[in-house]
Amino acid sequence: MTLHHIPFTPLSKQAVADLLDISIRSVENWINEGILPAPAKLGNRVFWHPDAFYGWLSKRLLEPAAEAQSPDAPAVAIKTCSKQSYSVAGSLRASTERKLARLEGGE
Repeated sequence: MTLHHIPFTPLSKQAVADLLDISIRSVENWINEGILPAPAKLGNRVFWHPDAFYGWLSKRLLEPAAEAQSPDAPAVAIKTCSKQSYSVAGSLRASTERKLARLEGGE
């Protein structure tokens, strides 16, 4: 039995950034925040298998449709987004403060 592999082109950070219309730095932030799935490292570069990336994207894009079927979904979604944005802002603020402290300390 011979297995035939379907050729594919792995997705780089630049390709993902272009597809999502965001910067490469935003791609890196989304990976660190767990928003984007972690890529595989090949040498110095990272790549996503198209099936893994598009599977994640499909799931994320279908989430609002699944939540909209519930009568109280909008209130829950707003609360979730608000908490998440405060969490992200707090972690960015803490990160900035640590960086400033290192600069002031001469590290």
